[in-house]
Amino acid sequence: MTAPVADSSGAAALGTEAPPAPAPEQGPQAALLIRRVAGLRTRATGGELDRALLLVGGLLLPLGILLIVLGWLGASHTVLLFEQLPYVLSGGLLGLALVFAGGFIYFGYWQTLIVRESRTQHRELVASLGRIEMLLGGGAETTAAAAGLVATPTGNMAHRPDCPVVAGRTDLRRVEPGAAGFGACKICLPE
Repeated sequence: MTAPVADSSGAAALGTEAPPAPAPEQGPQAALLIRRVAGLRTRATGGELDRALLLVGGLLLPLGILLIVLGWLGASHTVLLFEQLPYVLSGGLLGLALVFAGGFIYFGYWQTLIVRESRTQHRELVASLGRIEMLLGGGAETTAAAAGLVATPTGNMAHRPDCPVVAGRTDLRRVEPGAAGFGACKICLPE
């Protein structure tokens, strides 16, 4: 959680971190640069746009509907056309414009949620595929060594590639059967 930070006027700004104190060897220009860079809005610190779109769209849409209803009520109480026109213009057309504007703004809010969810799913998918690739890559090295025997980098015992002692290791070296200086593993019993 970030602590409130007082700016030059003494007011606290919630949700921002204090800019790092300039090192003693830095001059006033470097300190000014550090303060200004700390105030930049990034994707990590921003993100209030979707909430603003929801609030504005949620206010404009019902306000427009209310103006349309009020315009209709005002125009319906008179039979004279010149008395109905102000109600139609101020209530009906302005209300219709607010309904359309609120609808489009709410549509923008909905689109930001879809984009955010899509990006989150993409990151999770890439991470999952990376883990799968790592697991499959480790298995491919072991099967590549399946033609012969393997040993650990500093070990002096020869193992079969499917031996539980070396299963899942990626740092194996290939050893020819009957190579001098290597003993046979007692678990997998390589030939």
